[in-house]
Amino acid sequence: MGKKDRTTPRLAFASLRDMPGTRVMFWVVDDCPYCGERHLHIAGNLRMADPGESLGEYPAPCDPSRVYEVTLPPGPKRKQGKEARRKVRREGKGEVRDDDQW
Repeated sequence: MGKKDRTTPRLAFASLRDMPGTRVMFWVVDDCPYCGERHLHIAGNLRMADPGESLGEYPAPCDPSRVYEVTLPPGPKRKQGKEARRKVRREGKGEVRDDDQW
């Protein structure tokens, strides 16, 4: 582990969940970047709070001297070749097919 890795906060991907029977929401970090365990961070009230405002840097509950950044997981990647398939489909619309081309 290099010096830079010790000082920069690692990313921790979280999902938003609510506690059943209450109005409290939590950011749940399933895999802590330091210990691999599950951690909870309060996101606010279900009706009045904006949970996106509570994303950011938090001290890791497993080691308070270390900090990680709670963020949303990345979205799915775009499929490769989608533009090429669209181009072929657009070019094929103008063609008139004869009986020989079927």
